[in-house]
Amino acid sequence: MKLLYTPIKGYVHTVEAVLNYTGLRELVEPVATKPFAAENPLVGINPLGKVPTLVLDSGEYLAGGPVIYEYLDSLHRRRRLFPAKGPQRWTTLRQAWMADGLFDTFVLLIIESWRPKDQQRADYIERCMAKIIAMLDQMERDVAGYGRLDIGQMRTVGALQFLRLKMAQVGQAAVGLDATFDPLASRPALAAWYQPLARKKIFREPLLRLS
Repeated sequence: MKLLYTPIKGYVHTVEAVLNYTGLRELVEPVATKPFAAENPLVGINPLGKVPTLVLDSGEYLAGGPVIYEYLDSLHRRRRLFPAKGPQRWTTLRQAWMADGLFDTFVLLIIESWRPKDQQRADYIERCMAKIIAMLDQMERDVAGYGRLDIGQMRTVGALQFLRLKMAQVGQAAVGLDATFDPLASRPALAAWYQPLARKKIFREPLLRLS
């Protein structure tokens, strides 16, 4: 299998953490991909042009984190990250979906920050940040119900890790953002849950090591 994704120094993507958890790293060839580049390996594979994209040995492709995570979760013999049934399945999927939303909303802020400051939309930035804060507050409430590690928690770690890694840079470039914003500040339950979990080996081993 080939995994098309964008390696980021100091950050382990959720798809990398899933591969680490499942023990499937050796079955996947990582392909560094810049989706915004004019020419990249996504052309002719995934018409949406987004990463991550997983190309199976059959030649079929799977696109989108949630689809790839669940496919990989079907290939190993450890405890499943996706609950098979019952109320916990829907809670886990909702938490994973929300973490995806946090990540995607922050990416929108990154893209907006690429504009010259006098061309940025302050009201748009404010709305995106309000959504991010609302999702972080929901995560703080969700912690009390967390049990064994699942895809919802794993995706939450990934989203928080990305936000913490990029906030200072985006905050300096985007109009009206606080570059010192810390998603864990004033969220003690989330901080107490996140900090030891993010130090685990599965969240610290990227597929490609960048200098």
